[in-house]
Amino acid sequence: GVCKYDGKYFMHFTEKEGLSNNIVLSILEDKNGNLWFGTNGGGVSKYDGKFFTHFTEKEGLQNNTVRCILEDKSGNFWLGTNGGVSKYDGKSFTHFTEKEGLSNNIVLSMLEDKSGNLWLGTNGGVSKYDGKCFTHFTEKEGLPNNTVWSILEDKSGNLWFGNNRGGLCKYDGKYFTYYVSS
Repeated sequence: GVCKYDGKYFMHFTEKEGLSNNIVLSILEDKNGNLWFGTNGGGVSKYDGKFFTHFTEKEGLQNNTVRCILEDKSGNFWLGTNGGVSKYDGKSFTHFTEKEGLSNNIVLSMLEDKSGNLWLGTNGGVSKYDGKCFTHFTEKEGLPNNTVWSILEDKSGNLWFGNNRGGLCKYDGKYFTYYVSS
């Protein structure tokens, strides 16, 4: 489950308290202060401070293993799963998979850049989604490894990708630069 620490004490939340699954892979606090917990097989649980609301395949989620969660500037929620990414607008889900142009269906990390593009780190490289179409970056385009665990945009607009066995790399919009420990 998850633990909340108030500076003095730990409070535990498990399936007993209403969490959909005890293996929590990702956490997000949304603009309204709700907590979202992506789980391993239980979908996502939204906690409003009193009650849990669950979203699973039954409610329209693409896959019940939610590895990463992002709230975009428009207030949509993007849920990276083992079956692609699901966009939740507060009412319904829209799905993006390899069929729609995603580079790989296992989505490990996400970032919305300053321009509003969505970057999806997958087991098959990085997919950039501009709201209309996908652009892919893989080892072929310069990534050190196609498994992208983490993404960050720095103050200068460079994108940083944490890779599996490929170390860290920076993308400046044109070129990849590698930072690998020796």
